[in-house]
Amino acid sequence: MRYTRLFENINQSDNIASDTLNTQKFVSLLAQHKALLLRSDDDENPFNVNEFGNFISNLGLESYPYVGGAAPRRNIPVDAGDNIIFTANEAPPDQLIPFHHELAQVKNPPVYLFFYCDQPSEAGGETALLDSTIVYRYVNDTFPEFMEKLKKYGARYIRTIPAEDDKESPIGRSFYNTYQVKTKMELETKLDATKGLEYEWLDDGSLKVTSEPIPAIRFIEQQQNHAIYQWTFHNSVIAAFVGWEDSRNDRKKSIRFGNDEPMDESILESIAKFMDENKVSYMWKKGDVFALNNRLVMHSRNAFTGVRRVYASMWGDVDKNKNVVQSNLASPGVTNLSSLAVSNPLTFGMWRVEDSEKAAYNAIKSGYRRIDSACDYGNEEGTGRGIRRAIEEGIVKREDLYVTTKLWNTYHAPEHVPLAMDRSLRDLGLDYVDEYLIHFPISMEFVPFEKKYPPEWTNLDGKMVVVKNDINETWKAMESLVDAGKARCIGVSNFNCQHIRQVLSVARIRPTSLQIECHPHLSQEKIIRFAREAGMRVTVFSPLGGTSYISLNMATQDDLLFNNPLLRVLTAKYGKTTAQIMLRWAVQRNTLPISKTSSVKRMEENQALFDFYLHREDVLEINRLNLNRRYNDPGEFCEGGMGTFCPIYE
Repeated sequence: MRYTRLFENINQSDNIASDTLNTQKFVSLLAQHKALLLRSDDDENPFNVNEFGNFISNLGLESYPYVGGAAPRRNIPVDAGDNIIFTANEAPPDQLIPFHHELAQVKNPPVYLFFYCDQPSEAGGETALLDSTIVYRYVNDTFPEFMEKLKKYGARYIRTIPAEDDKESPIGRSFYNTYQVKTKMELETKLDATKGLEYEWLDDGSLKVTSEPIPAIRFIEQQQNHAIYQWTFHNSVIAAFVGWEDSRNDRKKSIRFGNDEPMDESILESIAKFMDENKVSYMWKKGDVFALNNRLVMHSRNAFTGVRRVYASMWGDVDKNKNVVQSNLASPGVTNLSSLAVSNPLTFGMWRVEDSEKAAYNAIKSGYRRIDSACDYGNEEGTGRGIRRAIEEGIVKREDLYVTTKLWNTYHAPEHVPLAMDRSLRDLGLDYVDEYLIHFPISMEFVPFEKKYPPEWTNLDGKMVVVKNDINETWKAMESLVDAGKARCIGVSNFNCQHIRQVLSVARIRPTSLQIECHPHLSQEKIIRFAREAGMRVTVFSPLGGTSYISLNMATQDDLLFNNPLLRVLTAKYGKTTAQIMLRWAVQRNTLPISKTSSVKRMEENQALFDFYLHREDVLEINRLNLNRRYNDPGEFCEGGMGTFCPIYE
């Protein structure tokens, strides 16, 4: 089987053995590429409809009943069973079917959508595709007030539905078929159960339905452990405005905001024009299969001449009853980032922040919900004041935040771990932290709290003294903090693979997080893979490279990634800053990047990552910038600054 990435390089196909395209591989491909064209390896023997039915039935997805759709469809029986494959919208061929997410006008639309071409038309009839995220970005940038209303109120759809299928109308599906009922009484019972929905029986026997407010903008976080983190224009607003027109319906009266306020027709027309100008159209060939991620991709149908037979199939998410996660190190850990209370993957870092109170407060006000602190940063009291101010002003609640702090090297002895935790909690003014990490796999001589705090890298005599310590015993003391409710999660920072193995060998409570340095000059692919396979999420510091290290004489101007020619090209291509390109790269690699700035404008810019995504080729090009260049390396700065040779990564 060959697959083509329809939004990226339509002239290039990749091969994949049909028997290896399991559920996890399929989901991964559609999470990364959004839309795929699938073809038989043998052009002389394209897929037939039964092969199509068997293929989609064996992908391990949840079945999805076609309920709530406006388009009339017929069931296509196949060997795999009935009600799996339907005709695509059977509207007359001279009518354009506008862009939409399939069944976006219902609360739980299908996750995956397939089309199969049994016979291409003589001319036209392309199934045009559109990346929903670029539509979101256009509307958000061009009509911000309209977007705010869509986010706040959602949309209500108004449609008059006939008693019998009307094949002359693109929205002529009968109310019996639309709602899968046999009697009007059964239908009324179903409609009455939907809060906010209104309906009216008309004199001609048709039914006028005004939907409850339906979310019109969606933030897609994860799909089966694959990072998405994108806003989508997930609705049927333009489809209704452009296409819900027949003898019973006036398209201009088919849509309104969820608060019943009318939508500006000129804005809707501008959005429809943008969609048409940015669509990807592909001429069907017999046996072609489209696989679409319905959460991320909109589709339409162009008008055509001649006979055209294209079939559709809708599916839900991965069927957990059919897919058992392979038993490995990941099973007891955190394998799903969306299981965390905070969905935003961006973290604000407090290292080398001068006014920590102001920075923490402004970061939260700008949208950050993850705060990365450490006792060694020497500013936890200010960080805590900034957090409290944001909570007191009602910007957030404590449970909205994910606060991380770290155990310093001088407190690795089991009896010192709870003391260090208590001191950080006192300084932060918190009852608990969401995450407590061992800062470095380096155990140093204890420095009393009352004599020097934070102790930094040297003892009271100004010397760095490494001491013998069993890190496994330190970990057991960390576990006790979870038992006591002082830390929700525990993890490690700056550990290599063998350090992690050592902790895993004794852990009663497994580490849920690894924090490491990572940027385009240090891609860290192997340890990131190792950590994720061990069930750990990966947080990355210094995602913009050596910028913060120049003033410490640990990097030079030549190390600055902001001057990199490739990143400058991508900045122009995507209309984003170089920092946004690097942060987006980190997010798409399933890592949680830590960034910092004193500028509110930059804070807001760094949050603007969710209205675009980097194409696969661009991600690979950034990966090739790797130089294994590490800036935060104790094997270098400890000997130069403290006279103690202390390598940890070799």
